[in-house]
Parts: sequence; structure tokens; C-alpha cells
Amino acid sequence: MKGKTTKYLLWLIALLVIIIGFFYIVTRIKKSQEPYTYNMSSQTVIKELRSLNRLETASFTIEKVIDAGTSGNALQEFIYGDRILLIAHGQIIAGIDMAKLDEDAIEIAEKSITLTLPAPEILVTTLDNGQTRVYDRKQGLLSKGDKNLESNARKVAIDTLTDAACQGKILQIAADNARKQLTAFLKAVGFTTVTISIPDASC
Repeated sequence: MKGKTTKYLLWLIALLVIIIGFFYIVTRIKKSQEPYTYNMSSQTVIKELRSLNRLETASFTIEKVIDAGTSGNALQEFIYGDRILLIAHGQIIAGIDMAKLDEDAIEIAEKSITLTLPAPEILVTTLDNGQTRVYDRKQGLLSKGDKNLESNARKVAIDTLTDAACQGKILQIAADNARKQLTAFLKAVGFTTVTISIPDASC
């Protein structure tokens, strides 16, 4: 019985030595490996950036009162006038169209990247039909009314909202936000130095 116990202990010790030796070899191999490196070519980066599609980086929500209709003296308006007051509520979104990004606009040197983006632009201007409404409509005594007046006022509203967003420097904000977002993105994929140039733009 004592011999069997001794033999069992010897086998256990041998197994333990093998396990320890295995983990020692694995640890040594892992330490001898070179640190993980990134292999980011310009074509790869362009492909990744273009996959972002239209990079929306600034959004304005604006409400404006639109006064549209006939113009004339008081008597003309009283008899034939047709005017509308429209409260327009909409959203303007600006950003970068990454599909316009050209391969010549990127330079890579090891872990440094220099990128020239397309100019920011207005990507979307929409009216919120749920909040856009006619506040007042005045028609003269003999006016038949213009059935297209409200739709025309809505078209004017889109241009007016866009102008308001431009005056609020939406394109500059879009450029600043795009620079921040893409710098974070490029650093996340391994670049340590990121330089991004964005042309000035106006609406």
C-alpha cells in the first residue's frame, strides 16, 4: 500500500513539473513576440473613412415666422389681398460628404497621418410638418385665394431656415466637430499624430 502511495506521489510531482514547464515556455514565447503593430495604407484609410458616408457633425433646430402673399396698398389688400403667416419649424444638418474624399488628400508616415477633408456643407434641411403650421390667413373681399400660397411659403421657409443656420455658423461648427470626431477615430486605429485640414466654406 505504501509503495502504491509513493508511486502515485511521484506521478503527481512529474505531472506538476510538466505543467509548470509548459506555462514557463508559453510565457517566454509571448514575451519574445514583438508588440502589436498597425499596417494602415492610404487605400485602407480612405476605404474606412468613405464607409462613414455623409458625416453629420452639426444640427440646428430653428423656428421662423414666414409672411408671404400679395403686396399692395391698404385698399388693394382689403379687396384683393391674400397673405399667410406660417410658423416654420425645421432642422438643418451639416457635415462632410466623405464620398468626395480623394486619395491624394491623405499622407501617411509610419504612425502619423495628414488628411485634407472636403469642405463642410448643408446635408439636410427639413420642415417638421407636425410643428410647422399656418398661424393666420387673410384674404381680401374679392380674393379667390391662391391655393399654392402655403406650399410656396413652405419653400421660402426652407431657404429662410438654411440662411439662419448659416448665420449661426453651422458650417464652422460642422468642421470643428468633424475634426474632433475623425481625430478620435484615427487615433483609435493606431495613429499617434493626426493632422486634419478642412477648407473654409460658406453657404
